[in-house]
Amino acid sequence: MSLHLQFNLTRADFALNVDLQLPGRGVTALFGPSGCGKTTLLRCIAGLERAAGSLTVNDQLWQDVNYCMPTHERALGYVFQEASLFPHLSVRGNLEYGMKRIGTQQKVATDPIIDLLGIRSLLDRQPDGLSGGERQRVAIARALAVDPKLLLMDEPLAALDLKRKQEILPYLDRLQATLQIPILYVTHSPDEVARLAHYVVG
Repeated sequence: MSLHLQFNLTRADFALNVDLQLPGRGVTALFGPSGCGKTTLLRCIAGLERAAGSLTVNDQLWQDVNYCMPTHERALGYVFQEASLFPHLSVRGNLEYGMKRIGTQQKVATDPIIDLLGIRSLLDRQPDGLSGGERQRVAIARALAVDPKLLLMDEPLAALDLKRKQEILPYLDRLQATLQIPILYVTHSPDEVARLAHYVVG
C-alpha cells in the first residue's frame, strides 16, 4: 500500500510543486514554517483546492489529468486546527453524523474508536461542555467514523495550551500505533515530529 501524489499549484505569491511517494501506513509529518504550503497540500489531497497533478491512494485513482474525484467521494478523514464540532449535537450525535457520510451499506464499529480516544464518558455531553483536548479527541473520532483510507491532520494541537497538548499526545501515540492507514500530519513543532512521525517531509 502506498500514497503517490504530484501537485502543481501557482498563485501570485506562492508556488506548490510536490512529487511524493509515501508509505501506506504510519505518520508522515509535513514539517515547516507557516506559509510554506503544508495546509494547501492537505487541501489539494482532500479535493478542496484544485491543483494540476495526480493522486493515487492505495492503488485507487483519486485524481489525474482527466479525472478528479469529488471531495465527498474521497475516503478520507480531516482533522482541523479547531475541532469544528456541531454545537447542537452531543458527542454521540457528532460521531453519528460522521458515519452518515459512508451511507447505510457499511457499518463502522465505533466502539474501538471510542475506546482508543478515551471518549466513552463524553458521549452524552455537548461540545461547549468539553475542554479543548476533549473536543479535539472527539473531532479525531468523528474523522475516523467515516472509515477513511487516509487521515489528514492539520496542526491538531496548535489551538491547545501546553496542558491540553500534554493531555492529548498519549492518544495520538496510540492512534499512530493502531491505525492501519496513512496519516499526514501538518505541524511546525519539532517536538511533535520527534514524538509522532515515522517519516518527515520538509
